[in-house]
Amino acid sequence: MDKNVDKNSGKKLYVVLPAYNEEENVEIMVKGWLHYKERIFERFRLGMEIVIVNDGSGDRTKEIGEKMEKCFPECRLINHSVNKGLGEALKTGLFYAKEKEDCGCVCVMDCDNTQKPRYIGRMLYGMYKSGKDPDVVIASRYCKGSEVFGVAGHRLLTSQGARFVYQLILGVPGVRDYTCGYRLYKREALLAAGELYGEGLIEESGFTCMAELLYKLYRSGASFMEVPFSLHYEDKKGTSKMKVLKTALNSIKLAINLRFSL
Repeated sequence: MDKNVDKNSGKKLYVVLPAYNEEENVEIMVKGWLHYKERIFERFRLGMEIVIVNDGSGDRTKEIGEKMEKCFPECRLINHSVNKGLGEALKTGLFYAKEKEDCGCVCVMDCDNTQKPRYIGRMLYGMYKSGKDPDVVIASRYCKGSEVFGVAGHRLLTSQGARFVYQLILGVPGVRDYTCGYRLYKREALLAAGELYGEGLIEESGFTCMAELLYKLYRSGASFMEVPFSLHYEDKKGTSKMKVLKTALNSIKLAINLRFSL
């Protein structure tokens, strides 16, 4: 057995699903992940825990999360009493997972059914079997073999613009996709970043928190690898929470602040 995989004995993959008004998606996502539970253990010797972070949803997300927690021992629900934003939901999930002694790595993804659990095998292979030993594996929209379906033109333009800004100003080696929420983190990398930044590891409340976390991990010594995946925006149920123009402007401001203020 691969030495890196052998080290996973007794460890878990923690799957963090930040959820705000995802009543149509959360059960699909949990069951989708559980479908790969045995395969992940067989190939990588990792158990699984799924952490739903309900960020003060006004729909039935909390009730469905409680149902999932009751039905599946692998599922854990954490509730915010009010909506605090993606950054706080991400922070809650990551901080919960990284403090667990049995945590080997943490996968975070959007809970809107646009990103599929099936790519976790490719991501875990990159982390543990590729020989590159990265601290973070990003499911990237900008790798050879990646595909994007169902995304409106203005959103694609915004995404490409953010990518250009982040690459120009931040220039993290091995990274082309700074904003995709589908990532795999080694616990050790999260702990190292936590030592450096403490509670300030994630301060952005909106979608720009993904770039903030990535750059702070880089400043903490993390290495990165990207793998291709297919984004299926046409499978999204419910409305988008992203304010496109506001996110674009915040991306420019954040990139400058990160590069010249840290």
